[in-house]
Formats: sequence, structure tokens, C-alpha cells
Amino acid sequence: MTSTTNSLADYGAGGTPARGPVLRITAKHCDALAMTMWFLVTFIQFPGDELLLYPLALYFAVRAWQRRSEMAWLIARSLPILLLPLWSMISPLWSVEPMIAFKTSVYLMLTMVICYVIVLSLEPRQILYSVLAATGTVAVLNLLYGLGTGQMVPGLFPHKNMLGTNMVILWTVAVAITLDRGAPLRIRSIGVALAALSLFLIFESQSATALVLAAATGGGIIVAALVLLGIWLRPLRLAAICLAVAALTALAAWMLADPLGDVIGSVLDALGKDRSMTGRTVLWRYAEDQIREQPLLGVGSGGFWRYEESPLVRKIHEDFYKGSRTTFNFHNSFYEIAVHQGLIGLGMTLLAMVWALGWTMRAALTLGTMPAIFFLCQSAAVTIRIFAEADFYKPFVLFHMLLWIGALALMRQIRGLQRERVRAAEDHSDGRSVFIPRRLPEPD
Repeated sequence: MTSTTNSLADYGAGGTPARGPVLRITAKHCDALAMTMWFLVTFIQFPGDELLLYPLALYFAVRAWQRRSEMAWLIARSLPILLLPLWSMISPLWSVEPMIAFKTSVYLMLTMVICYVIVLSLEPRQILYSVLAATGTVAVLNLLYGLGTGQMVPGLFPHKNMLGTNMVILWTVAVAITLDRGAPLRIRSIGVALAALSLFLIFESQSATALVLAAATGGGIIVAALVLLGIWLRPLRLAAICLAVAALTALAAWMLADPLGDVIGSVLDALGKDRSMTGRTVLWRYAEDQIREQPLLGVGSGGFWRYEESPLVRKIHEDFYKGSRTTFNFHNSFYEIAVHQGLIGLGMTLLAMVWALGWTMRAALTLGTMPAIFFLCQSAAVTIRIFAEADFYKPFVLFHMLLWIGALALMRQIRGLQRERVRAAEDHSDGRSVFIPRRLPEPD
């Protein structure tokens, strides 16, 4: 580890220079450790995890205040992703459950603040290392737990779908680091082992969504690495290829939204799933009826799924054989947001998604680095999963935090590159010979 010269750690008692090995810990090292701990705690829930969550949240709040000028610069250039959190902050005024809506909005805003602090503290490649360390640790623990108890699935997770979805994160980042020529060989070797472990756990989970996402992200990273890193094709062909990939992703999302067609129906049959996607289409019809009743503002967070107060909710629980204490949702983020935050909140969500996907796509094309490719594939996975699960824009969900972290980090990197080019052009106009970089260097 390194630090500035003449740090307090360099001196012993009485102000004399210390002898022997000296441990130097910088603010960046603390940020990396805190970020890895946060990813680990939010990746899997366990009894007493609030003893780590609250101190970590306080640490990130202090770091946000310390870097408030940089935060203000970054926030001013990323307002679209903050529209829904700000909207949820005022939603208690009309919410059915004002206290629940206020609590949820505070947690959501804290989630976004943590995303900003992470982006300001670490470079994109360092973020990938932290994600690999946190998710890989949980995967190894889950393997040991499964071998010891014989319950590999769901293992340490509440249910098999959560195991499969979370292992997709590990699979994606492990494949990306394995193919990253800028990563040290020892870290790439760890990536190979964790990629194999995550794929094993994904197959064990028997989650159809996880299998589709794993195929999409793994294939996407491999193809993008061959194309965007310049191994096979020239930059002039990239635009057409990426547009084709975007069209295929949009087609897949549309098919998931309307799963009654013959093609997707055959796939669901092969995976052992019914054509209503385990009753999701029935839930979506209930959501559409609720949206018609309160279209613009919605009912606010926690305002719909109230078992004791709502006969409709009790009927839904009975139809799906759910107990009164079971947490339920519409299994579609767009419907979930439209019911609780209204069509206004849904519009803000779509705007935020367009902003984030736009920056990740632009970064993959212009920077051509493996971190940019990882965040692009993760963004595609988030987009696909939105149509089948309802936790988008929910507090402390790592799968979706990576969408905002990636878009912010890549936008900041591109803006920094633009400033370097402008500064180099100004120096060149003054008669000084300078080199204008194509990309900003990233620390290993």
C-alpha cells in the first residue's frame, strides 16, 4: 500500500522515524474496503446485517460530504437518474401509507448517494475487482454450506431465483475479468475459477431467468471483447454491429413482455415453465386495473400490497396460494412502479434507463475497455430482467446499483477524457507539442 510522504504512520513514539515494515492505508483503500463490504452485505441478507449496513451507510454519507463539490458536479450531469428518487421523496403527500413511502424514499436516495460515492472513489476496473471479491466470497460460502448440509439450493439465499440471479452478477464480472488483458494474471485466474463456480450454481438453481441472463451476458462479453477490443474487426464496423445487438436485445425484451407467442412458449416449455410465466400475466392484468384507478400519482410505496386492508390483495394471495405474511409483487418492474409511483414515475424510470443505457453504449464504443463492456452487458441484463421481476429502483439491490454505478463511472471517464483533449488542444494552439490521448489510463 502507498501513502503520502511523512504520514503519521512513518513515525514512532517521540516523533522518531519508525523502523521496519510500515502499513500505509490511504482513503482510497478505505473506500475500496467499504465498497466491498457493502456489496457483500447487500448481496446476501443475514441476521444482524444491520450492524454492518448502518455503519457503512454512515461512512458513505461522511465521504459524500467530504467530496460534496465533486458530488455536485456529477449530480448536475446525471439528473435523469435522480428524478424518481426525488419524486418518491414527495410521494408521502398523497401515499396511502405515508410513513412507509417516506422510509422507502430515504433508503432509495441513500442508495443513489452510495452509487455516487463509489464512482468518485474508485476507477471502473477497481469497481469490478470489488464486485468480484464480494460476490465470489458469497459463492464460495454457499458451496461450502451446500457440501456440508446437502442443501446447495437455495443455500444461503431465501429462494432459488435469488441464488440464480445473484450468481449471474458473479458470472458476468468473472467472465469480464478473465478476458481483461489489463488485469493481473492472478486476478484473471481467480476469475476463471469463480466463473466456473457461478455457472455451476446457476444450473443448480434451475432458474429460467438466471439461465437466460447468464447466456446473454456471457455471450455478450465474449462477442464484445472480440469486436470492441479490436481483435477481429475495425472500428468503422462497430456502429452497425452494436445497433444489431441493440435490436436483438429489444426483441428479446419484447418477447418476454408478451410470452404467449409460439417461439417464447416453446422455450418456456423446454425450461418446464408454463406460458403464463408462472402466473405473471395474470398479475399484470391486476396491475393494469389498478393503474386505471390511479393513473398519474399511484398509491405510493407500500400502498398496494396491504393484505389486511385490501380484499383485492387477499384474493391475489389466495389465487397464488400465498400466506398472509408473504411479500408479493407484480413480477414486472414497470407495472410495480406504475402502480406505486404512477405513470409520472414510470416516465421518469424510462428516462433514467435511456440515460444510463446511452452512456454505457457510448463508453463501450468510444473507450473499448473491458470494464465498459462489463457494464454494457450488465445493463442489458438489467433491462431484460425488468420484464420478469419487480425490484428495479428498489433500495440496496446490487443487481441494479451496478447499472447506475456503471453509467456514472463511464460518463465521468468520458468527460475526463474530453477535458484532457480540450486542455491538450489549448496547449497545442499555444505552440507546444503535445500528445492527445485516445483514452484515459486506468490504474491496475
